[in-house]
This record gives sequence, C-alpha cells and structure tokens, in this order.
Amino acid sequence: MKIKTVKNIFSQSPKAKFDNNWPTSKYMFNHPQLHLITAPRGTGKTHLMSKIVLSGIREKLYDRIFLISPTAQSNMKQLQDLNIQEEDIFPPDVYAIQNVINAVEEERDEYQKYLDEMKVYKSIINNKNNDFTDDDFELIEDMMFEDKLVAPKYKRKNPRRPQCIVILDDILNTPVMSNGSSFNRLMTINRHIAPMRDGGACGLGLIILTQTYSTTNGHGLSRGLRENLTELTIFQNKQEKQLDKMISEFGGAISEQQFRDAYDIAIREPFDNLTISFGRLDCPTLRFRKNLSSFIIFPEDEKVCQCKKKIVKKLI
Repeated sequence: MKIKTVKNIFSQSPKAKFDNNWPTSKYMFNHPQLHLITAPRGTGKTHLMSKIVLSGIREKLYDRIFLISPTAQSNMKQLQDLNIQEEDIFPPDVYAIQNVINAVEEERDEYQKYLDEMKVYKSIINNKNNDFTDDDFELIEDMMFEDKLVAPKYKRKNPRRPQCIVILDDILNTPVMSNGSSFNRLMTINRHIAPMRDGGACGLGLIILTQTYSTTNGHGLSRGLRENLTELTIFQNKQEKQLDKMISEFGGAISEQQFRDAYDIAIREPFDNLTISFGRLDCPTLRFRKNLSSFIIFPEDEKVCQCKKKIVKKLI
C-alpha cells in the first residue's frame, strides 16, 4: 500500500478568518467555555465555581454574569462576591435561557451601535466625502449635543465585544431542561451567540453545576451535549459505571490510562477534584488539573511541550 499526494486541488484556504475566543492569561481556561462541574451534594461545587468566576473577574473577562437557578436565594451569601445583578438572576423556567440570550444580543446591539457611531464620527472629523444613509443621519443626531457633534462614548471603559457568562445551577428536572430547543441550542452554539455584523460573535460562556454526570430519565445532559464540553470537573465518584461512561465518551481524545491515572492522583481527599480541558490547547500539559491550580503533567506530554516558560509545579 502507498500514499500518493496530488497537487492543485483542495489547496486554497479561505482568506477570511475569525476567532471567537476571548483573550485570557496562559493558565486560565479558554473562553467562552462550556464547563460542566458534577459532584454529589455537599462536596463543594458552588465553592469551586465561585473560585473560577472570581479568577475571571480578576482578569476582567466578564462584562456581565447571569445566573439560572432554583436555589439562587439560598446560595446568595456564597455568591455575593460575584456581584451578580438582581436583574440577571432567573428562575429555571422555560423562558430563562432565551431571556439570557436576548440580554446578550442587546449588549451586542449597543456595542454595534457604538462601532457605527465611531465610523460616522471619524468620517466627519476627517472631512471624508461620504454619502450618508438615513441610518447614518440618525446616528449623527444621537451624537449631537447643544448643536455640537460629540464623540460617541461606550458604556464601559474599554470598548470590546461584550463578554458574558451564564451559570446554570441545580437545573436538572426543572422546566429549563424540558425546553429542549433553547437549552440544546445554547449548549451547541454558545460560541456563536450574538453574531456581529462583520463576522465573528460575542459568544456566551456556560458553567453548569449538576449532581450527576448523566441520568436515565431523560432530564439530564444528553451525550451529544456532554461531548461538546470544553471542560469537565469531577469530584470523588464511587460509581465505577459513571467513570466508565466518561471514558467511553471521551472518544479517544484522552486515553483511558491517562484519565484513570489523573483521577487517582487528583482525588485523594474528600474535597479534591479533577478538571479536564478538551479541544485544542496551547500545550498538552494544560490538560489535567488538580483543584484547579495544580497541573498533572504526563511525561509524554511534557516531551512535546514547546512553551518558553515551563510549568514548575507539577504532580507527577
């Protein structure tokens, strides 16, 4: 058997490229993420989620944080540091997800208007001869103050595509899950929520907290949605079948041996946890984390690492 390569076919790549990823520090998770945190009650899911979001706040990743949960009030003391606004908290009813998507699209529209105003404003102050449309004249009218043209201002200090995240906590067996079209749509195209006129999208990050990885009653996350995750965090799991199910769904993206070794290394105390990052990473050594900040680095991954600055603290 031999392989023969032919030329001048399938050789041209599209010129237009876009990247919906948000800029992050090296060791932060890629965003917008689709992160599932699964563990039995009382093991620290909400505490761990708060640490992740607080790190994102510290990096100024989020312009707005939404929460969908039936237990929002009882968890409010634990969530108060996240500074989630009251109008951004929704009960898990059939309208919750669409309400969040609508809010993100409104954020997109405000930012798009700012971009349009800046374009018209620069054309005027640079004395460019442009044929303004009726929409442009409406923008000019909005920029007038006491018969003077005023430079447009965005509502936030650093104009950028709005970056929002939604936390879905304890939503299994609630109406928000029964509204399959909205939930499935959010899970499958979260990176493409609120598309921009000139390409790309704002995207919407998701963190989902559940007590079980999968259910048999049809009210949990489907396999197709679980396989779309960018991150999975698990705590101690005494059900071997659940671990076997995870392995079967990794689909070769992660070897069974690496997963079991990482699990044994990460989870030794009651509140220990293992986080796995899927998809394309800047370096394979960023794949496994113990308690978020300690990396489990396998020799075969370290061998192909090309990072200029190596991770000093590792667990194996």
